[in-house]
Amino acid sequence: MKQHTKNIDSFPKRLDKIKRFFLSLKLSNRTIFILMGIAATIWFLIRVIPKPQRAYYPCMRAAAPIMSGFIIYLLTLGGSVVFFRKSLSRFRQAHYKKALFLAFISIVLLVAFAIKDTRNALATSDNITWTRGVFPDGQNNPMGTGFGIFPGRVAWIMNKAATNENCTDVLTDAFFMAKNNDQDTINTMADNGIKLIGGSTTVKGSWDAIFRSFNKKKTGTASAYSPTQTIFIKINNGQAGWAINSSDLSETGVTSSTGVKNAAITETTPATVLAIVRQLVDSCNIPQEKIYVGEPMTHVYKSTSDIILAKYPRVKILDKENHTSLGRTTSTGWTEKAIVYSDYGTVMPDAINDALMNEMYNANYQINIAALKAHARTGVTLCAKQHFGSHGNHPGYGWGSFYLHEGLICVENDDMSAPRGEYRSYRVLTDLMGHEKLGRNTLLFIVDGLWGGIESTDMAVKWQTAPFNNDWPNSLFMSQDEVAIESVCIDMLRSEANTNKAFKDRPFFPAIDDYLHQAADINNWPKGIAYDPEGNRTTMPASLGVHEHWNNDTKKQYSKDLNPNGKGIDLVSYPSNLVLHENVTSLNSGTKYTSNFNVYPNPCTDEATLSYQLTENARVDIDLVSLDGRIMKHIKQMQLAAGSYMDKIDVNGLKKGIYICRIAANNELRTIKLEIR
Repeated sequence: MKQHTKNIDSFPKRLDKIKRFFLSLKLSNRTIFILMGIAATIWFLIRVIPKPQRAYYPCMRAAAPIMSGFIIYLLTLGGSVVFFRKSLSRFRQAHYKKALFLAFISIVLLVAFAIKDTRNALATSDNITWTRGVFPDGQNNPMGTGFGIFPGRVAWIMNKAATNENCTDVLTDAFFMAKNNDQDTINTMADNGIKLIGGSTTVKGSWDAIFRSFNKKKTGTASAYSPTQTIFIKINNGQAGWAINSSDLSETGVTSSTGVKNAAITETTPATVLAIVRQLVDSCNIPQEKIYVGEPMTHVYKSTSDIILAKYPRVKILDKENHTSLGRTTSTGWTEKAIVYSDYGTVMPDAINDALMNEMYNANYQINIAALKAHARTGVTLCAKQHFGSHGNHPGYGWGSFYLHEGLICVENDDMSAPRGEYRSYRVLTDLMGHEKLGRNTLLFIVDGLWGGIESTDMAVKWQTAPFNNDWPNSLFMSQDEVAIESVCIDMLRSEANTNKAFKDRPFFPAIDDYLHQAADINNWPKGIAYDPEGNRTTMPASLGVHEHWNNDTKKQYSKDLNPNGKGIDLVSYPSNLVLHENVTSLNSGTKYTSNFNVYPNPCTDEATLSYQLTENARVDIDLVSLDGRIMKHIKQMQLAAGSYMDKIDVNGLKKGIYICRIAANNELRTIKLEIR
């Protein structure tokens, strides 16, 4: 990825407040410069002397120009005075040559001092720089422990037929409208994604596997869904607190950053929510009344409520207010002090605790459907950041999240400052990911990338890079592992932002993935912080999932895409050619019918699982073969429809050693090695 620098028009937060105070006193520019220089020098020395590596932190890079400008100012002024005095002394001693030389030096320093306009020095000290490039943890360097039926798996499903390429995304032709979304295509995309995550050939079987996998982790028992249990679907309608028609809760237009009037704000697509509700009700027979759809802090937009209630009228569209005339269900209230922020006021002084909506707090499961967007304060906004809309009315701040901004990267000014760009800083997003009623109670994480936004309050933009090729992203991302899915989506957003200037440099903010480092591994927690978001003196698990960055923007491969025995992320796709898996070897050049051919665990002792995907209907023959060509086990022989499959291989009774798993789909042959220990 190319290197680039970005100018940010702000001081670090501590110095910015000092600067504003001096400006309020209406002092001269020269006086402000001197006072700011003293403050910057003291702060720089206090921070850097105990820990020299802090000199590379973005906040220190912001202080350095102020400090250096001040020191140069002192040296030129002081040096001019010193050399002028020495010149006078030499004249008195009749050493005229030396006197003239010293006078010349004094004049040069005085000219330098005069040229060093303090107004320019103060203005240029507003500009800090950071390197726009690779992450400090590099590529394919996983940290943490993957979670899920396929640990660390993220499914990426893309279909350009999902959206209307000619949508203008103004309020009269918005992304959320049914005419701009092909519901049948989006339903199929969601079905393919669930099959890739659950590993079954059916939507019902995959959801059952997901429920059992989640309950095994949560309770220790791999139990199925019970009809008495509730599911809370958290969506991203965060701007419905202000960009909304109060009479019918419909969307209202805004003016976008590009000057487009009545632009629609990119949030969770209604068609995506409907596709998931459809699976739960029609395929899994989950009672409609046990499904809640909500955006607790604001409202659910009319476009989402209408499309769901038209087909599933007993699904509960929750609202904190009474809008029963619009078919909404009024919440029963709030559970106070449900969230206790782990910094205990040291970073976020006004955010000691927060309430959660009762229905969210008491839900047996959550499904998080975020939108794929950049963000002017956090760089990106995905499943974790979406919980800024989960809490209730806060004393002094009302229905807002401004008091949580201290725990983000850009604290005061959108896009203009990064005073918290240091790794191992307290991250409020890590608290939300680790909360037992929020991130840890989420059955499935979905990032809706059908459209894709450049900011939380801006319209969608078309993506320029391959495979999107100047169309809407037309993608869904799914995972049981929140750390993994956020890692993948950050890479996706950075890849696009590297070309698409509409994103500005938001996905390149410093330490943008620090919250994922900390969620992945307890060893990355800040000094003095123990994440205990319930405030019950029990810290969250040492790892919430696995984090890493892909190898490059072209191949988009993670550790398990390069090696089935890898410990990191496994990005699988539909269609399969979006991400290639290096572990597959073919006995011929054709790969028309099969993809994502994998076997795990590998090595194995008692049992292995073979997973694969058929891109078309095919007759399938699968065998386990010894290295000398003998068939040791027949695994499958039947006609199969296109889709994702998973077969168990019982290796008990076989000798230890290397074997070949062989799959033939309509005579197209592919193989992979399996070691038995």
